[in-house]
Amino acid sequence: MYAVETEQLTKYYGQNRGIADLSMSVLDGEVFGLIGPNGAGKTTTIRLLLGLIKPSAGFVRIFGRELPAAGGKFYRRVGYLPAEVSYYPEMTGRDLIEYSAGFYSIGSFQWVEELVDRLQFDPDKKVRAYSHGNLKKLGIIQALMHKPLLLIMDEPGSGLEPLVRQELFKILEELNQRGATIFFSTHVLKEVERICSRVAMVKDGRLLHIGPVDELPGRNIRVVIFKVSGSRPSSAALEKMGEARELPSRPGYYRGLSHLPVNELVSYLSRFNLDYLRITDPSLEEVLFHLYEFSPGGGGTPHV
Repeated sequence: MYAVETEQLTKYYGQNRGIADLSMSVLDGEVFGLIGPNGAGKTTTIRLLLGLIKPSAGFVRIFGRELPAAGGKFYRRVGYLPAEVSYYPEMTGRDLIEYSAGFYSIGSFQWVEELVDRLQFDPDKKVRAYSHGNLKKLGIIQALMHKPLLLIMDEPGSGLEPLVRQELFKILEELNQRGATIFFSTHVLKEVERICSRVAMVKDGRLLHIGPVDELPGRNIRVVIFKVSGSRPSSAALEKMGEARELPSRPGYYRGLSHLPVNELVSYLSRFNLDYLRITDPSLEEVLFHLYEFSPGGGGTPHV
């Protein structure tokens, strides 16, 4: 059974396209990632899945039921975290948690208290005193408090300090092991690589790729930053190392995007006298830029 299905889902805002012809299916019990740069259409997609906005064309099904017929009490099975949360400034975090709990039959507050503790959240401050990160923690607690069967989250890791972000993804893994379906958007590749079984890549409102994480285009790209002792490397050497370019802010240091397997890349680099070497993962924007040649009109020719 599919937890989420879309068929040629399209949304226009006047003459401006939000998304176009987006078709995808998310299995019940799956962890599914929607990735793309800012403005790709991720938030529009999520709002359509929740029935917060109406599509211009196409349809959405949640657990086999087409929206909006699936609304009302049906949404008690769904947890939602928006990218940006906003609350009444004079209420405390605890006030808002208790208010939200009134919409669900959550029984014991033990799970809520566990979330408060694991996310290192102080519920007794007023909303106006919370940082962006603490507001995100409050939103996460509200989304998870009723242990939803389907959890839809828009950029859940943004604004969280690294240790709390790690703990959040541990919690999501645990919920998934208990049977929850998790659908979340992000522009951070490492987040989908950590827990997702499949991923959809979108840009400019259109689906570029959908499939297992291991088949995600660009996963073999590596960022190479290095400094060679002595004379400047040859043009051929720089091309071999991902068309490396000298960093304007760090003379003598070069940076490139390499497709070479790691062992081959390291073997090739070993022939140089290196003063510095760093090999890291690229950002999502770098992956997309590297995979597509963009025409002046905004089109693209895929390299995959």
